[in-house]
Amino acid sequence: TFMQRWEQARVQSFQRKEAMADVQRTLERDMELLAVTGVEDKLQPNVRGTLEKLRHAGIRIWMLTGDKVETATCIAISSRLADRTQSLFRIVGVTSRTEASSRLARFRQIPNAVLIVDGSSLQVFLDHFPQEFIEAASKAPAAVASRCSPVQKAAITKLLMSYSGKQVAAIGDGGNDVNMIQEANVGIGIPGKEGKQASLAADFSISTFSQLCPLLLWHGRNSYKRSARLVLFVMHRGLIIAIIQMVYSAIFFYAAVSVYDSWILVGYATVFTMFPIFSLVLDEDVSTTIADTYPELYRELQKGRSLNMRQFLTMTFKSLYQGTIIMVFSVYILWDETYFSLMNLSAVSFSALVFTELLMIAFEINTWKWPMLVAELFSMCTYLVAILALPQVFDRSVIFTWQFFGRVFLVTVVSCVPVTIGKLLKRKFSPPAYSKLT
Repeated sequence: TFMQRWEQARVQSFQRKEAMADVQRTLERDMELLAVTGVEDKLQPNVRGTLEKLRHAGIRIWMLTGDKVETATCIAISSRLADRTQSLFRIVGVTSRTEASSRLARFRQIPNAVLIVDGSSLQVFLDHFPQEFIEAASKAPAAVASRCSPVQKAAITKLLMSYSGKQVAAIGDGGNDVNMIQEANVGIGIPGKEGKQASLAADFSISTFSQLCPLLLWHGRNSYKRSARLVLFVMHRGLIIAIIQMVYSAIFFYAAVSVYDSWILVGYATVFTMFPIFSLVLDEDVSTTIADTYPELYRELQKGRSLNMRQFLTMTFKSLYQGTIIMVFSVYILWDETYFSLMNLSAVSFSALVFTELLMIAFEINTWKWPMLVAELFSMCTYLVAILALPQVFDRSVIFTWQFFGRVFLVTVVSCVPVTIGKLLKRKFSPPAYSKLT
């Protein structure tokens, strides 16, 4: 019978494969082909458009997959990871250090080429030329690594962070992507047919690959810009009151006396200014549609202009100017017999300080929302309540007079107007990219 002949061929020690093939051919006789079946690994919806937007946003894309080279190449072409105008440079079957060095040198000479490397060749590069490989591959418009093991995926992610100095986001949908996701700066998981291991191990989870655009171009961009603005204003709030105290001590012969009562100092750090500053996290400079239509706006973030040394020095100068003006004007320009006492001097300068901070926040807002307005009104109302509730700090017979209001108004205007004019001139002669689209 067939099974007997098959067992005899399978246990042969000489020419076993040929014997098994001969036995198999005796079975496959007089057969008619009826159909051919196959498994189609379809791309998720809108993958091409998503990759196109990410490229316009200035994001370099690497595809690390366990598929064979031919399958990975077809996916790269069908998903438009490799553009039609870009050539494909394959490094496949490299086993020696010398061959790896020559192939890498050849790749460096070809501009605008997408790199495709298999797992065995990749391991040679990782063992002998990790830095050179990452530097060369990072200059390519895209890179594809096939037959990658989970360890190799994590190693590439770690090398990219080490040698390129860039932030790396790893996206995966299977259990073999967990190491890579956990190694990256940001891990993004997609629940797939293989399970939810990647989604559970990631920092963020999305249901489809196309949701990567809103995650990065909208939420990511807003998160960066809002965080940068929040940091700057928290610094401004603390620095300006420190400068006021410093100027006050310098004017009065460096006396170790606090210019403000402890109650209003606590109020300044909390209810008087906290809510308006934190309401800046709700601000939006562009709409969702514009951020999705013009992914080039995301490229501006890579320059780090929202939070850098220049922004730090600018905010420091604003705090220095405004803190000095508030105290100097309160002491020298507006001083008379009524405002000679520390209580009234403190009331004028502190009122100007609170209104200056609230106006600075208001001028920074691009799109007003009702929580922002509520935060501003709540801060002013709580300050009014503090004036009424703290008679040992505020002299109400002086505060509720037109002279007091005029002094506070003048000090606030002098401290805010030059800074605001400088900001408007900067917007006019060097407008941000988003202002051209709104």
